[in-house]
Amino acid sequence: MEASFARSILLHAPMAVVAIDGDGLIRSANVTAETFFGGGLTTPVPVPIASLVDGMKLNGDADDETISSFNVRSRSGGEGVHMQARRLDGTTVPVDIQAARFSAVGQTFVTLFIQDVTAVMAAETAVQELRVQITQNWRLNSLGEMASMLAHELNQPLSAVANHLHGARALLTRDDSDPEAIRHCLDAAEAQAHRAGDTIRWLRALMSRDTGYHKPEFVAEVVGEIIPILSISAREVDAELDLRIDPNHQTDCDRVQLQQLVVNLVRNAIEAPPSTLPRHVRVSGKCLGHGAYSIAVDDNGPGIPPEMMDHLFTPLASTKPEGMGLGLSICRTIVEAHGGKIEGGASELGGARFVFTLNESGAGKP
Repeated sequence: MEASFARSILLHAPMAVVAIDGDGLIRSANVTAETFFGGGLTTPVPVPIASLVDGMKLNGDADDETISSFNVRSRSGGEGVHMQARRLDGTTVPVDIQAARFSAVGQTFVTLFIQDVTAVMAAETAVQELRVQITQNWRLNSLGEMASMLAHELNQPLSAVANHLHGARALLTRDDSDPEAIRHCLDAAEAQAHRAGDTIRWLRALMSRDTGYHKPEFVAEVVGEIIPILSISAREVDAELDLRIDPNHQTDCDRVQLQQLVVNLVRNAIEAPPSTLPRHVRVSGKCLGHGAYSIAVDDNGPGIPPEMMDHLFTPLASTKPEGMGLGLSICRTIVEAHGGKIEGGASELGGARFVFTLNESGAGKP
């Protein structure tokens, strides 16, 4: 009864099932197998399995180790190897095959469970094409974001170059033009052009996470260089800048990137929506120990809107109507390239506070 029941299951299984003897001849096949291969497989003459499956060397005499190796080689065994089944009309179909040994009427046979994987392969191809398409879209989006970053960071120095050259041209048209004033305008334009070049350099380093430009720098000197530039913006809104960094403190960093960090954060503080109090912006530094150094930018403005707290460093998220939402995203990328972290929160001055960490240099200033 049990043998008859088992035989019935195999005969009507949705998967092709064949049994081969020691000579590799098919001695039994279910209906699905004969339909799949397109004809009888046991009559009038048993068909050799090697003629139906390319590279098939398995026969009914195979031992357990050989069977196990064969199953591992199959796709379902994890190696992703498709075998090719050849139908009686000559067409080929990719298949997965699993084998099992059994004995009957004093002989040893091997049962082969053959599954057509044409649909599986088509689905895998579609998934692979989708993956390629997603990758291409991701690259395009990355290029678009990088282009936006370049536009965002190059706008100021290039505008300054144009303004200085315009001033020099205006001086040249005057009868009492001052050569020294013209030279000053040209020197300023050259400095801004170099700044634009530095910006392109650090953006390239940023995208490749290059740390080759990191070296010990005195933080007060690095930040002090950009304070005159920031003071111009501060005067426009009657803001007060307060720099509190020990002149002996050093950190390993890219000088231009650190300056860009402070410029972005201070500019955000200065340009935040106005409040009833005169704007006060404080830049402070602190040694944290264990090789870490932190810089904080505090202000007494309106603070960070609660709905923005979870999206502060997300690209294209901005609280300014005209903002591109890239400043803080760039800041985070720079900080992470330095192995640090950046956080935003409430300041003791009453407004916003942004703190980022960098590696502290071991040397001190003599």
